[in-house]
Amino acid sequence: MKKAVHPQVFADAKATCTACGAVFLIPSTVKEVTIEICRMCHPVYTGKKQGEARGGRIERFRKRMAAGKETTKTKAKKK
Repeated sequence: MKKAVHPQVFADAKATCTACGAVFLIPSTVKEVTIEICRMCHPVYTGKKQGEARGGRIERFRKRMAAGKETTKTKAKKK
């Protein structure tokens, strides 16, 4: 069997999130890792940003209906 085929694993590698700055200690083959988004700031795990970013179907429908009623009122006033 060949020696030194497997990579060295660091048990206390430092992973740093660039979005929120959180630091985690994880096992990895490199000593330091930077990640774009982590579980502390990802909308799927936090549940905060995703609901605020887009409205539900009912809210969007009501907004369109209100905008439609306003345009018909302004057209009726012009005649």
